[in-house]
Amino acid sequence: MNMRGIKKYFKLAVWFSLLFLIIGCSNSSSGSGPSSSGEKNNSTSESSAEETKEKEDESESKQNIRAALESMFNGPTEKLEIALDGMENEGFGSEDFKKHLSDYAEYFEQHYKPYVSDSFYEASFIDSPDASYYLKAAHPDAQLKTEGITIEDKEGYYKFSMDVSYTNNKSGESKTVEIRGHTQTDEEGNVSSINFINPNELYQELS
Repeated sequence: MNMRGIKKYFKLAVWFSLLFLIIGCSNSSSGSGPSSSGEKNNSTSESSAEETKEKEDESESKQNIRAALESMFNGPTEKLEIALDGMENEGFGSEDFKKHLSDYAEYFEQHYKPYVSDSFYEASFIDSPDASYYLKAAHPDAQLKTEGITIEDKEGYYKFSMDVSYTNNKSGESKTVEIRGHTQTDEEGNVSSINFINPNELYQELS
């Protein structure tokens, strides 16, 4: 990990020391369901008719897996970029910092939480930066976009693969990395675990 990556790592540690308190205060205000993810849906608006039909025919579990992955690897959106900029530039613990941290938490409550179990949401977002890991790595230099997500049933779990393109905001240059992994869902079809097989390939490109 280079010096830029190390600095980002320590910033994450600082942010998450306050995140639990912010979410605890605002948790009761979260009522957004899957239909609230309008920004995320824009990233798949150009899907072919065949891909659209495949999504419609998917089980609820596969739909939630797809949506969770899309929320982790599409963006960051303008709203999330403003929140990330604010957390980086405002004094730690200041009212402005807390406001941006609250907006950051609200973003993932709307775009990620509806598709995962409560315990996995806590483990992957509140207790660790896993859910936002790649969007933070991309900010402020690049934009991520998922392409061609495939989800395959296995015995007791699902196998997924997807292409993630990352576009440099200044040069416009775009490259693509294949991301692979395994995931599980609970009895309600919510994502309960995600394990990436090659988690560092994209991060190294972004660092």
